[in-house]
Amino acid sequence: MSAESQRPLQLLAVVAHPHDLTHMGGTCAHHVERGDNVSVTAITGGTTTHNEKLFDELRKPPDQRDMSILSRSEEEYAKSKEREFGKVCGVFGITDVRVLPFSDNPLEVTESVVKALAEILYDVRPQMMLTHSPYTLPDRRCHLAWVNDHTAAGIAVQRAIQRVNIPDRDQGRAPHRGASTYYTGGDYAFHEVDVCIDISDQVANRKKAEILFESQGHTEELAEKRIESSAGFQGWKAHVGYAETFIH
Repeated sequence: MSAESQRPLQLLAVVAHPHDLTHMGGTCAHHVERGDNVSVTAITGGTTTHNEKLFDELRKPPDQRDMSILSRSEEEYAKSKEREFGKVCGVFGITDVRVLPFSDNPLEVTESVVKALAEILYDVRPQMMLTHSPYTLPDRRCHLAWVNDHTAAGIAVQRAIQRVNIPDRDQGRAPHRGASTYYTGGDYAFHEVDVCIDISDQVANRKKAEILFESQGHTEELAEKRIESSAGFQGWKAHVGYAETFIH
């Protein structure tokens, strides 16, 4: 093995919401274990998309609602989500964790978002990236007429990649071009994915990560259900215990 092949990779995972990292957490953990440098960025805090406790309260009759949940500010909720995100990343051995201050649901692909991602690409200069697919997701053999947060994140990442591919004359920065970008395959049918990563050794961590998102109302029972029905199903199709899938 050459000295070059033994050098640690720089891997960057970019997700729309903090919880999305769980779908690629086992893969990130494998890279951490092999000595690679793993950085994670959430474009939004996921405060609108994943506020399940608020959703549950609003479903109740007005006189039965928990006002402590209804009166909690978005800033307070965002801080709790960010703390959880840091703990979740820590479960997988990730210490470089960033949360950008953009709104979700909908996530708009603005110049500010692309510029912020480009700055992270210049800083990290990853050889490999994990993110969402920039393509609209299939829905009963049709395509969605709108872009959701995940596909918007994928589009923003692609635009940022394109931006850092050319020299930055204003700040004198060399261009950067990574070797590979992989899109999480959780939203796609198994026959559409290109790569299956056996994460059987990370099942306990995947479940722990789900439970840590307490602000989203996650429980041990929900964590068990999510992992068995997602990573367990993908693993069964790939003839391993549990798997995370990607499109290349």
